[in-house]
Amino acid sequence: MKKISKFMVFFLSVLFFLSACQSSQAEIAPEYISDVNSSDLDGLEIKWGFSMSRYAEDTDNVFGFIPETAFADQVLEHQKKVESDLNCVITVDNNSNSSVIASKLNVELATGGHLYDLISADSSVLASLVRGNYLVGLSSYLDVQNTEKWGTPNQLQNMLWKDDLYGVLPNAWPYLLYTVPAGIIAVNEHLVSKIGATDPRDYVENKGWTWDKFEETLAACTYEDAGRTIYSINFHSDYFGINMFLSNGVNYTAVEDGKVICGIYTDAGRSALERGQRILNETCADYIYPDLTSNTSDFFYNEDCVMYLTGTGTLFSTADSLLYKMDNLGVLPFPQGPNAIPGKYHSYYQQIPYSTCIPITASDVEGTAKVLNAMFEPFEGYETKEDMLEYMTEQIFFDKRDSEVVFDIVSGAQYNFFWEGGRDLPANAVKSTETISQLFESNEDKYNALVEDYLEPQYEGRLAVYGE
Repeated sequence: MKKISKFMVFFLSVLFFLSACQSSQAEIAPEYISDVNSSDLDGLEIKWGFSMSRYAEDTDNVFGFIPETAFADQVLEHQKKVESDLNCVITVDNNSNSSVIASKLNVELATGGHLYDLISADSSVLASLVRGNYLVGLSSYLDVQNTEKWGTPNQLQNMLWKDDLYGVLPNAWPYLLYTVPAGIIAVNEHLVSKIGATDPRDYVENKGWTWDKFEETLAACTYEDAGRTIYSINFHSDYFGINMFLSNGVNYTAVEDGKVICGIYTDAGRSALERGQRILNETCADYIYPDLTSNTSDFFYNEDCVMYLTGTGTLFSTADSLLYKMDNLGVLPFPQGPNAIPGKYHSYYQQIPYSTCIPITASDVEGTAKVLNAMFEPFEGYETKEDMLEYMTEQIFFDKRDSEVVFDIVSGAQYNFFWEGGRDLPANAVKSTETISQLFESNEDKYNALVEDYLEPQYEGRLAVYGE
């Protein structure tokens, strides 16, 4: 019951607001920081198309938050203040479907009309607009080096192209982006304690959560209970393959001898996939739940297994999420290979909601950028990572280590080129009967095209904006 109470407070701020909790609103909802310099935009109207995350339970939203929740109310108050400070009017078109907003913009571009000054939508939908030169480069208008406010280069990878950054994120706003990454391991701490196994969070804390330790943990956490096998972990094999590849200190974009290549084809990428094949098919085959194609949390929730490799959205995106239903849940990052920096964990995403851009048809680009800069300020009292860690630990998790894991994998998440086919090789390799060398050879032309068509232009944009 304690976990349910804590998690309801979380949902109060993020997903839905129960009328019975109105009395605690002042304690939970922070005020917005307002350091916007007075700048008269002479009544400029900013038309903003804002779509909802696919994890949301309600099609209505207020800048991503459910209406009548504490944070939604605060955003509306902040909107009023920005409008007053800058002498502008912000008109928001809330739409649950990113594709609808993008389709409206495509009509606008084709007809030369003016529909939106700002768009917030899934990065996968906006990517084609980035590549088609239909969006405004933002580095001349915003301090995009402020990654805590706008997002890290990895988070913004889909918005980078050739010479600029074409979209940013509300990275300083709480929770909106935390349901994005795929690559977190939920742990039933009750079962770990029951069988007397070491809490694997101890390994993470000591920067010793490695592939070797992962295999030891899988063996230790598989046991028999009244004639029933309780497996150590369950996952979809695609999740496992992609995370294996990224866990060895490898990015999709790699540079060798000054040349951009796909990181899958590096030595570290190869060894990660080879190890993944062995873990899945040989050394740990008896410890992994046999169903490798069902991405359901039911096996974990029903205590058919001790751990569950999933995405953060499964943990706390809706009222049916695991953290809402369970009071004995801890979280882990995916274990690391020998080429990774100890303690620096990675995950991946196939799209990020609330990616925000300015179309080239905006009526006043500079004025729009000023409004965007003002609107995406952080909440008062939640300006830093430590502020948010404290809040998440008190209101969501029992252990600060769990909050730290979520923060780390969110900031370290990188695009897996799902829509361009870049995920296919690592996703399929670990379950394939072919050797990694054979798979590399048969997929070489495909991944060379991925480099030329997508990785190189994105890397050029990264160099232009961040110099790295």
